[in-house]
Amino acid sequence: MADFKFVIPLSLQMLEESNSSRQYVVTSVFTAWEINNNIKDVQASLRQDGNEFILKQKCFDTLYSILVNFSSVDREVQQQSWNLMVKAMGKLVSEVGCIIDGDLTASSKAKWLNIVKMTTFIACKLSDAMENKYNNATTDILVPCRGRKKHAKDTDQGHWEEDRNNMLVHLYTLIQYPLQRLWEPPVVEDDFVILIGDSCYKMLESPNMALVRTKDTRTSLFQIIGTLVKKFNHGMACSLKILQLLRTYEHMVSPAAQGVILLIQTFGDKYVLPEIIKEISRVSRDDMVKDTSGLRSFTQFLIEVSSNCPQMIVPSLSLLISFLDEEVYSLRNCVLSILGSVVLNLLKGDNLDTKSKDLRDQCLEHLEDHIHDIHAFIRSKVLQIWNDLIREKAVPLSRQHDVLKMVLGRLWDKSSVVRKNAIQLLTAFVNSNPFAAKLPLEELESQCALELKKLQELSPDIDVDSLGKEEPIADENTSSRAAWVAILPNVIKTVQEVLEDSMECNEEEDSIDEESDLSNAVKEVAEALSSNKLYRAVKLLQDVFEKFSGAEVLSYNQEEHSSKIFEAVSEEDLTEKDIKFLVVLERIFLSAKEMEKAVSEEAKDEMTDETTKKNEELKLEINKQKMLVVYFKDSVKFARLIQQGLPIMCQLLGSKHVSDVMEAISFFVTAFEFGVLDAMTGVRKMLMLVWSKEQEVKAAVVEAYRRLYINNDNHNERTQALQIVENLSSLIIGATMGERTSLEEIVSQFVSSGDITKQCITLLWERFTKTLPDTTDEEAHMALIILAMCANAEQSIILSNFDVLTASGLGEQGEQDFALVKETCHALLRVAVVKPKTDAPTAPNRLDRDHEIFVRLSNILVQGLTNLKDCQYSPMALKAVSVIYALAEHPDLICEEVIQNMYQILENSCQDKGSSPDNASEDNIFSIPAGVLTRFCVVLGHVAVCQLVHLDIYIFSELKRRNNLKEEMEVEKKRKKSRKNKKSSHASDVSKGSQETDLDEEMGLVGAVADDTEAEYIRYVCETEIINSDNLLGTIKPMIWTLCTNPDKYKSTELQAASSLTLAKYMMVSSKVCEENLQLLFTILERSNEDVVRANLVIALGDLYFRFPNELEPWTPRFYARLRDASSKVRQNTLTILTHLVLNDMVKAKRHISDIAYCICDEDPHISGLAGLFFHELARKGNTLYNVLPDMISRLSDPDVGVKEESFRRIIGEVLGLIQKDKHWENLVEKLCHRFQATINVRQWRDIAYCLAQLEFNEKCIKKLSENFACYADKLHEPDVYDFFMEIISNVQKTVKPEVKSMVEELEKRIVDSHEKGVEDENIARKAGNAKLKTTNSKTAKKSATSRRRKNKSSSSESESENEDIRQQLHPVHRSKKENLRRSSRVPHRNTKNVQQCSDDSEENEEENELPSDASEEMEDSKPAPRQPLTVSNSQPSRRSRRNHNQKKN
Repeated sequence: MADFKFVIPLSLQMLEESNSSRQYVVTSVFTAWEINNNIKDVQASLRQDGNEFILKQKCFDTLYSILVNFSSVDREVQQQSWNLMVKAMGKLVSEVGCIIDGDLTASSKAKWLNIVKMTTFIACKLSDAMENKYNNATTDILVPCRGRKKHAKDTDQGHWEEDRNNMLVHLYTLIQYPLQRLWEPPVVEDDFVILIGDSCYKMLESPNMALVRTKDTRTSLFQIIGTLVKKFNHGMACSLKILQLLRTYEHMVSPAAQGVILLIQTFGDKYVLPEIIKEISRVSRDDMVKDTSGLRSFTQFLIEVSSNCPQMIVPSLSLLISFLDEEVYSLRNCVLSILGSVVLNLLKGDNLDTKSKDLRDQCLEHLEDHIHDIHAFIRSKVLQIWNDLIREKAVPLSRQHDVLKMVLGRLWDKSSVVRKNAIQLLTAFVNSNPFAAKLPLEELESQCALELKKLQELSPDIDVDSLGKEEPIADENTSSRAAWVAILPNVIKTVQEVLEDSMECNEEEDSIDEESDLSNAVKEVAEALSSNKLYRAVKLLQDVFEKFSGAEVLSYNQEEHSSKIFEAVSEEDLTEKDIKFLVVLERIFLSAKEMEKAVSEEAKDEMTDETTKKNEELKLEINKQKMLVVYFKDSVKFARLIQQGLPIMCQLLGSKHVSDVMEAISFFVTAFEFGVLDAMTGVRKMLMLVWSKEQEVKAAVVEAYRRLYINNDNHNERTQALQIVENLSSLIIGATMGERTSLEEIVSQFVSSGDITKQCITLLWERFTKTLPDTTDEEAHMALIILAMCANAEQSIILSNFDVLTASGLGEQGEQDFALVKETCHALLRVAVVKPKTDAPTAPNRLDRDHEIFVRLSNILVQGLTNLKDCQYSPMALKAVSVIYALAEHPDLICEEVIQNMYQILENSCQDKGSSPDNASEDNIFSIPAGVLTRFCVVLGHVAVCQLVHLDIYIFSELKRRNNLKEEMEVEKKRKKSRKNKKSSHASDVSKGSQETDLDEEMGLVGAVADDTEAEYIRYVCETEIINSDNLLGTIKPMIWTLCTNPDKYKSTELQAASSLTLAKYMMVSSKVCEENLQLLFTILERSNEDVVRANLVIALGDLYFRFPNELEPWTPRFYARLRDASSKVRQNTLTILTHLVLNDMVKAKRHISDIAYCICDEDPHISGLAGLFFHELARKGNTLYNVLPDMISRLSDPDVGVKEESFRRIIGEVLGLIQKDKHWENLVEKLCHRFQATINVRQWRDIAYCLAQLEFNEKCIKKLSENFACYADKLHEPDVYDFFMEIISNVQKTVKPEVKSMVEELEKRIVDSHEKGVEDENIARKAGNAKLKTTNSKTAKKSATSRRRKNKSSSSESESENEDIRQQLHPVHRSKKENLRRSSRVPHRNTKNVQQCSDDSEENEEENELPSDASEEMEDSKPAPRQPLTVSNSQPSRRSRRNHNQKKN
């Protein structure tokens, strides 16, 4: 056997065939039973013969047979054969090194070559077989199942992975030896390299290779592959195989990328990755589109490799950039990610050479271009890449401003993902800005102007606009040449003009003096060139050639002087004379520049050291100032761009996408920390988001304010508390009521979480009481407001300092500061019980009416009535009355006393004016100052409302509580009595149980009846006793009525607003008073000239709707009419109130809902947004929006309503987009088609067709449209209507199913045919109308001529007949006859051809011809158009129309 030669086969079966006499051939293929016997002999042979066992025919054939019959061989034999080959490979690698290093004869070399090849062949093929075996069991291993016990295969898998690693170690060790010495010539054959490589690639196919536990295996495999690539030229095969693995197996992305990185970093390979990229670029684009899995693997592989080895990607960038033009977005995404990795890892920093800078600029330009990519995913990815670049400061400053402008545009992107990344990038710009830690625009602008002024003082001639632009660095050796190149094109044109032009010029200016020598002549030419007088320079040179033709400076040799430079610049062909002139001019120009340099250097040498030093210092200072000005200019530019994004970011805070809101919050936090101007606007707008339904948004808002206003770096607890208090105080200053309410919620959470500590509370009390030195009144107010906010979470903050609050807030200072009293009352309300519990054993604690709080509040209310200097009285009075009713035991008595004292002041005021206070005449009231009356009305109205609330909530709850206690006591008594009288028998026990049950049910029923009784009693008191003629409030009611009905006398806006609002509050108490004054209230609402009066009454009417909905229901149309008010504030309030009423089912959504729809087109964006929000919420209330939609469309398309066509389309486009159910679409299609029959106006046809075009058509909708074709067929002659229907067909054809396509095509054909026929009929009707008009005009002309002739024949008889005609026309019978004539001519429903023909010949038409021309034209216009359908509508008249008809008939 020593003489054979083992050839590695391409397939196993080839070993059974021989191509030569020396080639090894398998002679016996054993069966599974024979293998079981032979395997032991093979093991024995290995022990006896060592590595040479493989040379034995029986041993190799047995192992070969195992490979051939692997699936049928016993599991034990498979494992034995594997263990055998692991041992054989171990022995081989331990001995082959020594054998190779020793002296080998030809025979021993051939023997060991066979041993190596045969052993490696069996080992690799057996590895493949074992890999296939365990890969088939991968599903059981990778897919866990609940409760699955540990399978035996799991254990075998673990053993196999360990054994596989041992084999890989042996293979790696084997190929480290100089195996090429075994071959002649000493080159390892490719089949051997491919054998080992294919075995490695086979192992990589296993899905387990993507797991973490196989990391060592992956490393071993790629170490083997790397060695093959480095030592045995396996690079090409490796790249192709990796590409094949990537295309076939999805799990190979990460292992292949890690392997290629290992090849690059460990083995220094520079061939595999470029080859992979080349092969990817050669893949057909159609194949890429089809094979999405392979394409995804390619892109992910390249991205991962580029992020770790970007330097290896750079040579292949030209290939990759070509992918940016591909339609497949994943390819563009991959290339852009690679460009970002290259810039981020290789091309950042200022120390780049020119080539690297150019490459960086090219990469950044591609990234800029794709910020506007058509695919949202690409735009999003590019913004992420820019985010990374900005954070790592890899973008040069000169490019940041352009990128920032593009990012601001992406804030309007339609994709939420793009907007999210754009906001993140904008935040990164602010965070990583290279200018300053603070970016206040005003400060930066002022500082920039100051530094620019300093620079202009140092260098008055400096060009300010050129600052910041990159200037080319002047090289002394090339600056003169560059200057010549810059003027060369103009010089060439001038030379050609002078030499070709025969025009004479001024010889005195453009010629040389006769006495001038050569040097002066050349000097003149140089001066002309330097001063850019090219024409003069060429003319002078022409004279120099004539006078000094043999001079050396004018010499020209065609061979020495090349003309290529001139010919490259010139647009025309140059003659030899042109070139000669250009050569001499260049020589003169460059020589002159050199002379200037020499002269300047001599001048520098002659200057003193002191002068030189001063000039250098001045130059250095100017350069520093330039840099400073450039810095501030860039800072201002950057801050302005950030400023432009703030309004957009404020809008994104209200986005319906949570991601937009979250990122906008993060941006405003960052912008506020950097001092960006107007960032406070967004910070305040964030307050409202604390009421968001999204928990993550609420948490983000609270965390943002914690970061901005609570967290600080002070370690001193007192200092930290002071900082928190100052921060919160600054936030409250200028806040609206809504913002304060939202801030109160946030502060409550801070108190609950412990962020606002006890030290903060103590400091706030010190500020409020001014015990803290240098505390201002404003700071004291802010401290009190914050304390009230904190008390919302912890009432003990106020309860424990009740006396302090009363003494400081309602003391002497409060008498002079109504705002302080208002905030004090607001804080006191925090400890009030809002609604008493009906199951409490005791009544809520209330203060006595003579408590110091109420005494002080009463004095402040009465004494402050005439203090008109403080405008905070009215809001203070509202809070004070609320405190009295919330905390006092008998609040009505306290308020009665206050009102009486106030009324006494009014009477005293009347007496001072000389009026009698005995009655409440208009003159008495008119003599009282308007401000005093205003305040008095405010108190009256609020007392009435508070009395109503006091009775309806507190008194009613207290009565229920007492009834409940009384019932419980009675029940307990009865139960005790029943227990005493119980009997011992079982029957009596059953009877007892049933009695107790009946007792409980009876007492529950009694309790409910008692509650109804108490509620009825409370309603009776409100109706009859709060406001009547005998009550104090009722006594003053005539004065309120007088103020409301005489706005011309009482012109004070505040008084009108207060009196009308007081009247509305009176109406809230009693339904009787409400009914009596509704007419007056709506009259004021409609006719008042003051916007504030109307706006307040709108809000009051909202409360009245909730209180007395039945009484207000008939007035609903007049309430809707306020949506068309001239004041935007009134419209906004009306829309807000109607939104609450409709959505809470207090007002039904009827046909007037179209008035709300019209608000979508309101010029005020806030009103437009509210209207859109209303319909968005209405769409969520079942079928409500769908039910009102037909009436809305009908009303908005009515020409009498006057809605513009563009406004109609905007409204309907937004509303129809909220309809989501298929069933609704189908019904709307049918209803809108039927609507065509009920309309006669072309505008209405267009509107209905537009509505249909906005719907989403499915199969059933198309069927409905086809079934109702007759409804709109006669309208298709209108171009717009036809276009809308064709748009519907076009949209349907894009999404329709194949089985419905025939129906759509048939409908399209019917529409086109009907349109063409309608257009033809319309043209015929138009021609007929024109002909009829001509006939009518001729008849009129003849009639007028006849009447003129009759007039000339008779005058007296004609006048008598005319007078008779006039009398007849004035007679009622004649007038009624004419009315009947007009009425009959306007009735279009008797539309049969016979009737129409008869009517043309009737006597009425004869009389019509005798009417005046104006009446005739009116009747002609009133006739139905020729295209109107002569059909009677199938729809029945409405109930209301029948009722109106019967009333008219009666």
